[in-house]
Order: sequence, then structure tokens, then C-alpha cells
Amino acid sequence: MTATPEFTARDVLQQVDRRLSLIEEDLRGLNAKVDDRFGVLDAKIADRFGVLDAKIDSKFHLVVGLILASWSSMMGTFLLK
Repeated sequence: MTATPEFTARDVLQQVDRRLSLIEEDLRGLNAKVDDRFGVLDAKIADRFGVLDAKIDSKFHLVVGLILASWSSMMGTFLLK
């Protein structure tokens, strides 16, 4: 028969502690990677919304100008007739 090493509760708990420490380190690394990727994604989304916001502002000014021009044309027609 071969002799098997005896594991005490302390040995088992040290092994569990080591494995949990490794898992925690892996999770921290994964969390950092996810945060970095979401940071890049947030920056891209902010840039695109900035461009869209500028387009919407220019269209809004155009529409308001057309409405005011048509209103003043209509009022001019009524008042000068």
C-alpha cells in the first residue's frame, strides 16, 4: 500500500483561499477589460449623438425659418389686400 498524505482542515482551507484569491483576481481583470470596452463604446456613442444633435439643430433652424417666412408672407398678403 502506498501512503497517502494526510490533509488537515488548515491545508484544505489554504487551498480554498488560494483558489478564491485567483478567482477574485481574474474577476478584477475581467471587470477592468469590460470597463475599458464600455468606455470606448460610450465615447463613440457620445460622438455620434453630438453629430446627430448638430444636424437636428440645423434642421430645426431651417424649419423655424420656413414657418416664419410663410407666416409673414401670409400676413403681408392679408394686410396689403
